[in-house]
Amino acid sequence: MDRKTIDNIVWWIPLKKLRNSVREYLLEINNLNNKLEQINNKVNIIESTIYNNYMDLYGKIKKLTPQGYIDFIDIDIARHCNLNCYSCNHFSQLAKEEYYDIEIFENDIKRLYGLSNGLIKKFHILGGEPLLNINCKDYFYVVRKYFKYSSIWLITNGILLPKQDESFWLSCKKNNVEIHPTKYPIKIDWDNIKRICSNYNVVLSFFNNEHVLKESVKTILNLDGTSNVFDNFINCYLANNCLNLHNGKLFSCGLPANINAFNNHFSMNIKVTEQDYIDIYKAKDYNEILQFLAKPMPFCRYCDITKWHGIGKWETSKRNIEEYTNNN
Repeated sequence: MDRKTIDNIVWWIPLKKLRNSVREYLLEINNLNNKLEQINNKVNIIESTIYNNYMDLYGKIKKLTPQGYIDFIDIDIARHCNLNCYSCNHFSQLAKEEYYDIEIFENDIKRLYGLSNGLIKKFHILGGEPLLNINCKDYFYVVRKYFKYSSIWLITNGILLPKQDESFWLSCKKNNVEIHPTKYPIKIDWDNIKRICSNYNVVLSFFNNEHVLKESVKTILNLDGTSNVFDNFINCYLANNCLNLHNGKLFSCGLPANINAFNNHFSMNIKVTEQDYIDIYKAKDYNEILQFLAKPMPFCRYCDITKWHGIGKWETSKRNIEEYTNNN
């Protein structure tokens, strides 16, 4: 309460001395309430800080702790894309047309099953844009053939969904594939896509918030390779969180898996060593894979994690190297 409110409360008291006493009493109570509110606000800030610090520490410890199983694996079945996104961290706007050979893919999935006994929670079929691979539906059958109970998500920009024939939708239905599109600020008839999914009883749930359009993130690289590997690994939201499988190699994140597109486009030579991935055909068991994923990669020295930032909107790429450097 402010003083005016208090005056409106006490004005009717006939005795001035009593009225002043009540006014002072109410003012004192009001001051105490304000102090208590300030204390509560400080306590809330302290509690929030402690919680955030705890979660940050928990995330770092978890990243360095071999887990009991793999939560999900990203699989690029097409390297290139039909969108031209600014500073894509899969370098898809720079990539030439390339697909994951389905015979190699099946051998890799079969090997993963043999190592994990099916204990992989989820597979993300993506790219690039996975629907550029005209055989996309066949990859669903391969994963489901070996992993009966794992989730299979198709991560797509949605542009080509309305053009898919019935065999694609039946594959989604039979293999219990969920479609998780990312919503970009481009013209797509999502109501029509929702109707198609509903007709085939296929789950559609946006990968990002349906009501929030995709924003671009500037993925800044340290081209000199002088970043602190350990610090980058424990602070990166991708490391040991966005595993990427390609041609028998399992990476802790998608950057080293796709860096060739960057190297080829800009005539660079960012190195990917045998310590940056684990060869699933050389791994003796699942535990060896889980142990490897909880260790920093030498490739981490090429990222400048602390400078990665959103730019506030989605932009198209000019395919220049400045999209990946700290220069304006």
